[in-house]
Amino acid sequence: MNKLEEWIKTERNKGRSWEELHYAKRQTEPELLTFLAMAAEDMHWPSLSAEEWYKFVEQQYDKEKSLERLIDKKGVTVIRAVNEQNQIEVSTDEDSAWQCYKRLLLRNKGFKEEVVNVMEDANIKILRQLSRDTRESGAIKGLVIGNVQSGKTANMAALMAMAADNGWNMFIVLSGMMENLRVQTLKRLVEDLNSRNCNMNWEAIDNPLPVEQHGRKLKDKNFTEGSNMRYLTVCLKNSIRLKHLIQWLNSDENSRKDIRLLIIDDEADQASINTATRDQRTAINRLILNLINNRNSRGQQACCKFQAVNYVGYTATPYANVLNEAPGPESLYPSNFIATLSVSDEYFGPQQIFGYESDDDDSTSFPGLDIVRLIPDNDIININNIQRGTRNDIPNSLSDAICWFLCGVAYMRYIGYSKPISMLIHTSRRTDAHSNMGNAIKDFFNSQREEDIIEACSKIWASETNRFSRTNFMTQYYNYANISNINDYPEFEELRQCLIGLLSSGLTQIEVNSDNNQIKYKTGIHLCIDNSDRNNDNSRLIYPNENEMPNVAPAFLIIGGNTLSRGLTIEGLICTYFLRPAGCADTLMQMGRWFGYRKGYELIPRIWLSRRVRDQFRFISEMDQKLRNEIKFMAGIGQNPSECGPKIMASPSTNFLKIVSDNRRQGAVAATYDFAGHTMETGVFTNDEEMLNSNLNHLSSFVHSLGNPSDVQGNQYAANNKVWKNIDSQIIKDFLNGYQYSERLRGFNDLKVFTNWLDEVSQNGLLGNWNVILAGIQHDENLGDRQRQITETISINKVNRTRRYEDTGDGIINIGTLRSFNDFLSDISVEDEKTLSAMRNVRHNMTALNLLREDLGMSTIPQLVIYIIDRNSQPSNNSNRYPLNAMVDIVGFSINIPGIRKGNSTIQTLTININPTNLEDPGI
Repeated sequence: MNKLEEWIKTERNKGRSWEELHYAKRQTEPELLTFLAMAAEDMHWPSLSAEEWYKFVEQQYDKEKSLERLIDKKGVTVIRAVNEQNQIEVSTDEDSAWQCYKRLLLRNKGFKEEVVNVMEDANIKILRQLSRDTRESGAIKGLVIGNVQSGKTANMAALMAMAADNGWNMFIVLSGMMENLRVQTLKRLVEDLNSRNCNMNWEAIDNPLPVEQHGRKLKDKNFTEGSNMRYLTVCLKNSIRLKHLIQWLNSDENSRKDIRLLIIDDEADQASINTATRDQRTAINRLILNLINNRNSRGQQACCKFQAVNYVGYTATPYANVLNEAPGPESLYPSNFIATLSVSDEYFGPQQIFGYESDDDDSTSFPGLDIVRLIPDNDIININNIQRGTRNDIPNSLSDAICWFLCGVAYMRYIGYSKPISMLIHTSRRTDAHSNMGNAIKDFFNSQREEDIIEACSKIWASETNRFSRTNFMTQYYNYANISNINDYPEFEELRQCLIGLLSSGLTQIEVNSDNNQIKYKTGIHLCIDNSDRNNDNSRLIYPNENEMPNVAPAFLIIGGNTLSRGLTIEGLICTYFLRPAGCADTLMQMGRWFGYRKGYELIPRIWLSRRVRDQFRFISEMDQKLRNEIKFMAGIGQNPSECGPKIMASPSTNFLKIVSDNRRQGAVAATYDFAGHTMETGVFTNDEEMLNSNLNHLSSFVHSLGNPSDVQGNQYAANNKVWKNIDSQIIKDFLNGYQYSERLRGFNDLKVFTNWLDEVSQNGLLGNWNVILAGIQHDENLGDRQRQITETISINKVNRTRRYEDTGDGIINIGTLRSFNDFLSDISVEDEKTLSAMRNVRHNMTALNLLREDLGMSTIPQLVIYIIDRNSQPSNNSNRYPLNAMVDIVGFSINIPGIRKGNSTIQTLTININPTNLEDPGI
């Protein structure tokens, strides 16, 4: 049936409707039967009756609609410059580069069909932003935002394959800083793209030099139209390598004129951007600009222009790429397009692990997986002493982590897992600290009896499997794609023999024979100290290839620093002990080697973190998702990518964690805030009786100052609420300034930034007076007496909100999302059924809400929604929540600032100064 399916796809690509395909472009059933008989003979289709044809067409229709729904949910989002989209289509030739690579993904790489279909749709949309002739327009520059450890290389290869099918003939991948990874990437890409039966012939250009021997020169390559040769090089972001590559590309004018160049910048926020002063450039940034702007390595105009130059950066942390420099020819800013890639529902990302509560109350909300364990402050001090060499006994938290790793290795071998299994200890960037940590871990194994270690493993197995069960996983990652196939934990006794076998081989090292470079792996635990200094072959992390694999899954306990912070995949990572503090979100996110796919051992991963680093990752989880939501919103309203940069940092949380370092955000957009179109709220509270009572008294005074509530006619959403309209901005600021915030509530710690912004936009007439909503719930006898008197004349029913995380005794209550979406609808006067219908159709989506307010002429009216949370709030049955247990009732509030950002009508941003703070954990 493949030929029938391809025929239908081809016709759909030509614009044929399903009505036309019902009779295969014929008018009647007899004509259809005649066509089917001819197709069976001429095109070797199977013999089909009319009914079989109708059924097949209906199946293809259902399949297309299913894919459309999937792409709508999981597909790429692209912000692009106006009128710069070409009409390239996916090649349907079964021997094309893309179709061959697609078969490889499905048959050899284990990709699901729906994942590959989404990948196909994403990359054809990206390819349509590129140009096959840039001699007049100048280079196309774009950015693709992926996810850490999420199969980015497959997407890059997919784009190259599709580009090869459409005439691009020279491909440059700008790699990271490590030669071994560069060689690995080049080998993998060429092998994957040179699939069997592919009508393209891919040739690797390995480290080209200005003067080459015969056969390796540029003029020896065939770039002419119609040639099936495609050339690929992977170049380190190293100034000497880049100079050599540019000189090689300038060595023959005739060849150069025929080159359609696609440059893929892997980890585009690393080394590529300019971190020098404004009137200077870093060497690598300058050389990349020389390459894409048709200049030689010295910056002089090249002999002639490439036929086409397209530069596409890939990164999971794009903040520096859009904050570093404004758009222009001498900038790598992605002025032509910005695209975000989604991931499948098998991916463990920051939102799944650390939790995220969506503004829109949709499937992007996650409670967080209970696999993160806190490292006590005393243990952090002990680790610091180990790293200094003044202590050698490891703290209990590290002992627990190592024992869990041992249990995990035993489990993986028990279920027949045959690939490498790893634990990562990442506590410092100092190389001497790594050696000292290695010695402490050796001492731990050498000083313990085997029976004592097994007993400790038994205890940690019982504790962890009880705390995070299969049921817990299914509740906390409810839309996991492989949820029905998750393996449950076995009893510990079933792991005992595997543990004995593991421990009897002890702690070992990778054996490298210097004579023949052979590597030997053992059945014990390979201790690897992988850093950038003083490594010998036996301590550096080297995973086995297929021919080097031992009889059982090899185990690696890895201690390291900078070399493990970006790019490198830690295979089979089941346990992480992470204490490496970072001042910037992009750096910290890239250190999250634990993100990725864990199919077959979903219940096993654990992460040990300090409290501060855990809170930073929770913040990053929210910031990362909001950036993606922002891009989706801007794509929906037709925003030009050159306007994207100022919107990235719309949060005053930089005292807690900078987005990027100062030298990576030098552009005018780097230090700006824009709160338009955003919500802010108090979701974290300090459980202090005096503070909470102060807020209750402050609320009473505030409500009294508002006077009588407004009458909101015909609005069913206002039934349980009190609404005040047209409230002066100064009254709102007085309320915000008088409220006592938890010191852990990051979003309001720089309140002055927000209030100054309010003054600026209010003075410019871009924001009007406020509507205030005191929100309550409908009376429910089952909940008991929930009424709270605010003033002599105003009372409200208290709401029920519960903790996201168990009470850890630190006096902090984190409820996550406070707001109830419908409360934001309660200040709208309903004058006709059309308005009421529009309100119902916003479907818990804040973006849709602000678009509605725009349509209703309310785009300049901000909202303050206030709640009183019952101190005795309880979670519902089967909820992954905990009782509130507050000292007294809690006052919380949510702010919605409307504002649709289109061209010059946008509410303007405000520049602020960011003061650095000490982000180190105690003792680190």
